[in-house]
Amino acid sequence: MRARIASLAFCAALLGASGTAPAAVVYTPLAVPLTTAPNPGGGCCDGTGVWFNPLTGYAETRGYLFPGTLFEDGKFFLLLDASQPTPEALIYTQGFFSRGNGVIYASSTNLNPAYFGAGATIGAGVGFQSPGAGYADLGPVFGNFAPGRGFIGLTLRDPSGASASDVFYGFADVTIGKDYSITLNAFAYENVRGASITTTLAAPVPEPASWGLLGLGLAAVGLVSRRQRAGMPPGTLPRTRRSR
Repeated sequence: MRARIASLAFCAALLGASGTAPAAVVYTPLAVPLTTAPNPGGGCCDGTGVWFNPLTGYAETRGYLFPGTLFEDGKFFLLLDASQPTPEALIYTQGFFSRGNGVIYASSTNLNPAYFGAGATIGAGVGFQSPGAGYADLGPVFGNFAPGRGFIGLTLRDPSGASASDVFYGFADVTIGKDYSITLNAFAYENVRGASITTTLAAPVPEPASWGLLGLGLAAVGLVSRRQRAGMPPGTLPRTRRSR
């Protein structure tokens, strides 16, 4: 039993070592997607909508009251602005623009959030990146989103960084309804500053190296089990039969 526990600990150590790789996508799928209700105040005086923060894994729907922590790095506010003649889907950045928190705009002449499809790369040089320079509209009047599923590109300031350029790249996986409500399905970010991220509809799978280490660990457990069944001490190796 001790040998088996030691082998399992060895497997865990191997997997733990692979988990400390410099780059990793922190992906948060929502078991129950969250959808915005109509916000009669347009977000300026009404907190009705979906709030989320990829850096902390936080996500919730709220009514009139705003969250207790309103401004923090990585926090965003999705809402359906019902204060206009045509309801508009919006995303507000609740991190400070001067710290690098924001969305990626379509271009310097189209200052609304850019639309990304599955498999798109979000990183340096993609779209127009100037937090606070553009607008919050996703559509239908001004924005670049149509009903259906897509991704919003995000810049998330690393709280441990020293400047507004110390940002992580991330995305929000959203579905725009025919009424321009917004459903948040998942969100993610790349935990290395400045590293690109690829939009995906499914949770990332372990890297090939991780699968290889897992296989080695399981093989070690199997070898220990065979030795115990054969009555061999844990520290010995099976003898090979000599040819005559």
